Amino acid sequence: MNIRLLTILFITFTSLPFLAAENVSVDYDYLGNHNTDFSNIRFSLSVGEFTDGRNMDDPKFITEEYLAETSLANIVRGALIQGFEHGGAELVTEGGEMKIVGSIISSEVQIVDRNGVESIQLTIRSNVQLQGRGRTIWETTLFGRGVVPVNDGIVAAVHRSMDRMIRELVNDDYFLIELQ
Repeated sequence: MNIRLLTILFITFTSLPFLAAENVSVDYDYLGNHNTDFSNIRFSLSVGEFTDGRNMDDPKFITEEYLAETSLANIVRGALIQGFEHGGAELVTEGGEMKIVGSIISSEVQIVDRNGVESIQLTIRSNVQLQGRGRTIWETTLFGRGVVPVNDGIVAAVHRSMDRMIRELVNDDYFLIELQ
């Protein structure tokens, strides 16, 4: 009898994060204006696979409290694609001479006081690399931090985080030099 009770308790406690997570639909669309021109890239460029290096039970977790409709790595990859396309890049789906790949390093959410307003602060860290000619040509860690009032919710924080991540990438002088 004790073994059965211990088994039930173990299953209950190990499945609590899945039961406690709130399902959200991120549905991110880049609406910013970064003014970086990618229309004259001198080689074919693709955005390859993004992986999730976090130690999460499910890659759909934004944080342990929130579960998205798709993996966070796919959300970040999609955001970067939109950022490039906004700048006029004509990306290839496969076989590009250069390829952007990445990995989610971490995602953290905090409740902070911002000028007297209780706010959600979501920070997503991603390692991003430009690869070509069989090697890594450029590499950085992007910090996407989105801060919104608590009433706006986690989805708005994800959107702000993606916007900042795009701005950080397209304003990196060393990255832009490698694309010329």
